[in-house]
Amino acid sequence: MLETDGTSGPEQFDDTSLWVVVAQSAALDIPRPVLPVTLNGQRLVLFRDDDGQLGLIGRNCPHRGADLCFGRLEDNGLRCPFHGWHFDRTGQCVEQPAEPLGSQMYQQIKVPMIAVVERGGVILAYVGNGQPQTEMLHKKGGTS
Repeated sequence: MLETDGTSGPEQFDDTSLWVVVAQSAALDIPRPVLPVTLNGQRLVLFRDDDGQLGLIGRNCPHRGADLCFGRLEDNGLRCPFHGWHFDRTGQCVEQPAEPLGSQMYQQIKVPMIAVVERGGVILAYVGNGQPQTEMLHKKGGTS
């Protein structure tokens, strides 16, 4: 598990955005690309979905606190190992099994999400305030 206090190895791309390395890209080149990450004391899970996109979301399911690092990686997200709530890379709950037919409760459930980008073989997380300025990153050769 990678732990960072948000000050080690920062990459500052402009005055308003701050990005820190949370993992090497190669760390997700495994059959089940899911890694626990602690960033500024916050427990998160980093994963690559079916489309190859990155997600960095809160590590604990809001239902019963189950660790999403042990969840199933499927359908472009992580499914909680306890009751099967399914979260996409933005942290949005997209499915809630066992709810009555037509229930929309899942739309109100979200775990924290931190913006991430991949650049030069590393994965960077945004630790600044407000929305990240990813266009500055793209100008410097990054990908999202």
